[in-house]
Amino acid sequence: MDVERYMERVEQYTLGTMPPAERAAFEAELATNTELRDTLDLYRLGQEVIEQGVEASLRSKMQGWAAAETAAPPMTVSRVNLRPMWIRLAAAASVVLVLGWFSVQWSSRNYSNEALFAGQYATPEASTFRSGTAMENPLEPGFIALEDKQWKAAEDFFKKFSPDQERYAEAQYYLGHAALQLGHYDLAKDAFQSCIRKNEVKFSEKAQWNLLLTYVAAGETDDADFRQLLDAIRNDQGHSYQREAQALYGKLGSFWRRIAE
Repeated sequence: MDVERYMERVEQYTLGTMPPAERAAFEAELATNTELRDTLDLYRLGQEVIEQGVEASLRSKMQGWAAAETAAPPMTVSRVNLRPMWIRLAAAASVVLVLGWFSVQWSSRNYSNEALFAGQYATPEASTFRSGTAMENPLEPGFIALEDKQWKAAEDFFKKFSPDQERYAEAQYYLGHAALQLGHYDLAKDAFQSCIRKNEVKFSEKAQWNLLLTYVAAGETDDADFRQLLDAIRNDQGHSYQREAQALYGKLGSFWRRIAE
């Protein structure tokens, strides 16, 4: 069974983040696709194991119940209910054994901070730069440094711009990217926030999204400011990054995210 092929769709379906049309198609496919149904069952069992915390005590409990079965005590209500619980936990144990290594590896590749950042972040494309000579375009030296992936040179250049200079918001936006590439997360956050405060249509929403990704890269997804901004974007139907923010929100709250952490 190719679990990885279906896992992300199963995740979205279970968390309720799948768009209505895709959800209807998913449910229709469940009726005919055995592997998809099995993956959904495995996901739910695995989630139950994690949430109920049965892994640590599973072996001792099962051994205890096995002894109880051997002793053959008188039939009681509790004994009648014992076998279904045994079967349930045995199934859960099987899921842990089968998915244990796979789950850790898969979740790390797809749900760690590094994976979430890498899957969403994109460096500015050269086509978005306004070309021209340094005299015609005061940001041109910084753009050249970005194109050449000279992140420190770009950072140093864009840091020189003061708030009263023309195209300050744009300079701050690109400063955020240069600092982010260097792992200078505090500087990147300050730069994107400065760009946002200028409220320029061309850069404001892009700066908001990249500010979120900076928090992810820095491992600060529990920060109150991050959560507030994430909620604002994902609930704003008119935001350019609403769908991406909704997907990020779903992954941050997912079962696989808890394994990756």
